Amino acid sequence: MNEQFAGIRPVTRALKQISKARLANGRRHYEGTHHSASLLLEPDCTEWPSALLEENLLQPIDKIVLLIMMNIVRKASGDAFLPTQVQLARMANVASPDSIWRALLILRCSRWLTACQKMWCKGGAIGPSACVVNATPLPVADTLFLDSLYVECLKKCTGHAHARVRKVAGEVLSQLPQD
Repeated sequence: MNEQFAGIRPVTRALKQISKARLANGRRHYEGTHHSASLLLEPDCTEWPSALLEENLLQPIDKIVLLIMMNIVRKASGDAFLPTQVQLARMANVASPDSIWRALLILRCSRWLTACQKMWCKGGAIGPSACVVNATPLPVADTLFLDSLYVECLKKCTGHAHARVRKVAGEVLSQLPQD
């Protein structure tokens, strides 16, 4: 076994297997222009996360987007897909889909949302993918286990056009252990 992933929580290992199985079984939803990401909810997330209220890194739009995604997964009994940015903007009562994109990036950088299979691109995910909505920010080791492109995403976000995305990505990147 790879020593780098020796301390991964069992629930995280299970999430990786579930996401792989969903994609292997063709659990995809086509939105007309791309496949939507499959949404999974961390099994420990049985209540609305009170930690979210106290999270200082996130702004209200980020929190609302996360709660909307949690609600989507709960209502769908686990067979849920990430709506398009336009749909999420409507659900969050936000005028700009770009605000949703920023919120998704910030949620991923802050580990409240974890990409399991594929990297994000503007307008959706590249090909079939899965992401996990977390009850609290996922530990770094678990995030790296699920999302092999996490550090690359953080580095890319430090050059993002939006100052808040750059700031969050830079803060999180500076807190990661250096190899």
